[in-house]
Order: sequence, then C-alpha cells, then structure tokens
Amino acid sequence: MATSPSSAPYQVIARRYRPQTFSEVVGQQAVVHMLHNEIRENRIGHGYLFCGPRGTGKTSMARIFAKAINCVNGPTTEPCGKCSHCQEIAAGNHLDVIELDAATYTKVETMRDLLDGLARSPFSARKKVYIIDEVHMLSNSSFNALLKSLEEPPSHVVFILATTNPEKIPETVISRCRRCNFDRIGMKETIACLGRIMEKEGLTVDAEERAAVLGAIALASDGGLRDAQVLLDQLISLSEGELKLETVRSLLGVVESDLFLRLLKALVDRDTVDSLVIVGDLVDRGRDLQRFVKMFQGFLRDAMILRAGGSKQLARLVDPDAPEFRALLERTTLPFLLNAVQQFFDLEDKMRGAAPPRFLLEFTLIKLTAIDPKLVIDSAYGGLPTPPPGGGGGKGGHSANVSAVPRASASATPAERPPMQAPLAADSLAREQAIAPPPAIEEIPTTDTERWAAFVDHVSAANPTIRGVIRKARLREVQPSKIVIELAASDAAMRPLMDRPEIVRALRDAGLEAWKRPLFPVFTVAEPESLERVAQPIDDDLVSDVESYDSAPAAPPAQQTPAPAQSETMTLAEALEEYPDFKAACELVERHFGIKPTAFNDKRLDVG
Repeated sequence: MATSPSSAPYQVIARRYRPQTFSEVVGQQAVVHMLHNEIRENRIGHGYLFCGPRGTGKTSMARIFAKAINCVNGPTTEPCGKCSHCQEIAAGNHLDVIELDAATYTKVETMRDLLDGLARSPFSARKKVYIIDEVHMLSNSSFNALLKSLEEPPSHVVFILATTNPEKIPETVISRCRRCNFDRIGMKETIACLGRIMEKEGLTVDAEERAAVLGAIALASDGGLRDAQVLLDQLISLSEGELKLETVRSLLGVVESDLFLRLLKALVDRDTVDSLVIVGDLVDRGRDLQRFVKMFQGFLRDAMILRAGGSKQLARLVDPDAPEFRALLERTTLPFLLNAVQQFFDLEDKMRGAAPPRFLLEFTLIKLTAIDPKLVIDSAYGGLPTPPPGGGGGKGGHSANVSAVPRASASATPAERPPMQAPLAADSLAREQAIAPPPAIEEIPTTDTERWAAFVDHVSAANPTIRGVIRKARLREVQPSKIVIELAASDAAMRPLMDRPEIVRALRDAGLEAWKRPLFPVFTVAEPESLERVAQPIDDDLVSDVESYDSAPAAPPAQQTPAPAQSETMTLAEALEEYPDFKAACELVERHFGIKPTAFNDKRLDVG
C-alpha cells in the first residue's frame, strides 16, 4: 500500500480525492449541465442555492464554480487549476472567496459585519464569492439582514448557499436564488469511485470479494460519497494492506444481500421459525439490528416499487434481474409488501426507545408471519382490521385472488386456520364484527347522478324539514372534502336554515353514505330565470314546505302521545306535541311575513 512521506502531514481520502473540476464530479450531471450553460452563455447569477443530502458534493461544486468564474482563462467550464486563483481557491485561502459556516453567523450583528464588505471591490479576482455552508442554521434576524443584499448585491458579488434542509430556509430567500438540487450518489457511481481510489492507494482485495466489499461500503454510505470515502479510510487503517470482506461487515455492521432475500422469503412463506433463526444469527455475529432494519427497509422499498411496475433503474439495493429474486417477487403481492414496509417503519420508531431491539424485531416478524394479515396494518388504519388483498392462511398464502381468501371462522378446521390464530379468536371475532361486510358491487352507486339520488333520499328520510328544499336543489360539484349544492332561486330564503347544526349533520351523514367519504356541504343559490320567477308569490313555496311538514313520517306508536282534548284554544306546547314540526312552520311564517301565528288547526293559540 502506498504511504505518504513521513515529512508531509497525512490528508484523509475525502480531502485528497476531492473533485477539482466539473468533469471529476461524481453524479450530479444535471447541476453540472446547468452551471456549464450559465458560464457559456454569460448568464452567471448573483445567488445560488445548493440543496441535497450530506456528502453529495455541494461545497466541492461551489468551489469549482468559484474557480470557473475567477480563473485567468475564465469564465470557463474547465478551470486550469494552475493559476493563482484556482490554487488558492482549492486550498481555501483566497481573499475573494469567503467560505463560512452559518452556525457562527446566527447573531445578526455578525452577519451585518460580514455584509459590510460587500461594497468593496475584489482584491484580485473577477468576482467576490460568498459560500455559506449549512445556511439553514442562520437565525431569522440574520436571514432578514441577508435578504436585501441577496436580492440586489453589487455586480461583483455572487452568493452560493448550501444546505441539507431547504425546508428550514424562508421562502423569501429561496425565491431570490437559483436552486440546484443534489441527488444521492447511486450505488454504481459510488462503487466505481471507490474502486479507483483503492487502486491508487494500492489496497489489495481478493478478486472474488472485491465486488462484495465495494458494495457493502457503498450500501453503508446511503448515497453519500464523502461518507463512503471516510469508511474506506477507516477500513484501510484496519486492513494492514489487505481488505477482507468479513472485516468490512464486522466494522460496518452490514448484512449480505442474500440474507435480505432469505428474510423476505420467510415473510412471504409465513415461516416464523426461519425468520427468528435469522435474527439469532445476526445477534450472534454482532450485527447492528437498527442498521439492519434500516437497510431491510430499503430492500423492501425496491421490492415494492418493482412489484408495482416501477422501472428497474429505480432499484437501489437489489438486483432486479436475479432469478431467485424475480421468482420470489412473482409470489408476492403489493398489499403484502405495503404491510411489511409499514411494520418496519413502525419498528424503526420503536427502536429509538428503551425496549431491546432484538425483542422488537422478533415481535414484528411474528406479527408478519404468524398472524392473519388482515389484522396487522396498525398505524396506517388506526388499528382497525382491514382486509388487504393477498392475505391468506397457511404457508405461501399471499394469493393475488382476493375473493379466494377465506375469512377465519369457528367452523374452520385446524389445518385451515393460520398459525397462532386460536389465542386471538375472541379478539379477532369482536373486531371482525365491529365492521359490517362490504356491500355487493351492484349495490354501490357508480355515478355522481346515482349518488346524488341516494343522497337526496337519505336527507329526506333523516330530516323531513328540508325535504322539499333538497329535492329541488341541484348537485353542482363534488370535491375531495366538500359537496357544492345549488338551491333553487325560490328557496333563497331557506338558505340560513341549511346552516343549522342538525341539518348540517344530516347532510354530512348523507354524503358519507352516498360517496363513502366525509363531505362538508357548501351552498349556492341559483339565479332567477326571469322577472316573473322573482315575482312569484312566496305563498306557493310556503305551502309546499308546510305540506312537507304535514307529510312527515309519524313517530312510532310507542312515542305517540294522546291527542289533546278539543277546546277553543290550545297552548304552543300542546301544538308541538301533536305536530313536532309545527315550530319550524311557525319560524318559516315569521321569516317570510314578519308575523307570529296566532291560530293553528282552527284553534286559537294561547302563546301566553
């Protein structure tokens, strides 16, 4: 292995192999292409925002861009790297390229001191470049101080802001910058870069283990090239010139991909024993279970995307063309994979607590392999039993035929029941009965017209007070969370009545019944068709509404009260007992005519 001279200080791999030109940048072709075009067309802006995960080249790209702007041959897409500007920028000591960490400029006074130098011309360079790393760490006051300078800086100033959390940056700052999004480095690019570094470092690796070693490092770096280089640096220190695969796996705590495939097969086959054996093997070999869970999530993610018909290029951790993986994927359903991903997301959150990771992992695997899949999806459905397609009993029972999945019952034979179903029989039966079986397909309305008819019928039965109004109304629009209803022009006076809580509740219940989702009612009133329509006496509408009150269904016999004795007068309470909707009729008369009724049913009211 090549070693540095004893007189020269050691420099870590991440700095020694830092890209110095656009052509050396790994990945990020979109950002490189954009910056190339701006330099060629002389459209260099005054503010740039570099966003992306850590270790993906944001600061390195900012330095290269600063060299391209200030190179003696520039502005150029290929800085020479030999002039004083390029060398000083690469070394980080150029007077006109100011690099700073935003965490040290959280105080507004410090930011103002920095901005005081904007008006001064560059010392020797073409432009003065400010590179602010992790800019989201600035305080609100510092952002406000930066805002005006960022919007209208002097012509010789360029701001380059880098961040891993763009959502924490005010929109006013983002809107003043040209945004460049940095993606995670792909596995292939990371492996190729690490291979070149290993060759230059003279590191010996067994030919049969080389691909597995590079893949393990790239997998552990999670798309961050700098993280991969740091891991390689650490492994070189432990390798003594020859890197072993077992050393890599022990240090990084990573798991070979065939173990992921074996665990997925155990989940698909609902083989509880084999899944628990895998956990025990991981513990015996000293593997980090939290890292294993995170990596297996990525494995499930790839399987889920491929099962959903996604492109092979989207896979990051699996080989989509591997015969064993393809065969296993054919036996797996998408609902099953969604369920497994949800369970491992929940498991990752629980592992941050104090419970033992091994117990949590074993508990999750038992849920996925030994319990009826209809009862497993917890956080996604609030703990209610949801029958996802593909859940069947028995080994390998994840069939794609939904209608063929039997529902567990007391009459099923022991061989037909899923493993470990008996201890949960009482709980399962109660939860199964809590939700009514879904209606037959032919009973479900399929168009908005049919749903509107069902809606009107439901409202008319639930609240006869507005039956006449809702039957003359029209459906205008159904949105994801609300239903827009247009009242007839003749019912404009009834509009305030529709905001009563009991009526709103009846309308929402009807919307839930017809459209199978909660809908909030919103009302509009139709324009009158002509002046004659406007001049139409209101008495007709009043009569039709009062008739609807009279035709309302009578109360059940058990709730009926004896009719009051015939007398010259009757109290308001007696009238309300005999005709429950009389109060609404009185309010309707008072709203239209401004008077209170004094007689009802040929009897004078004693309103006392």
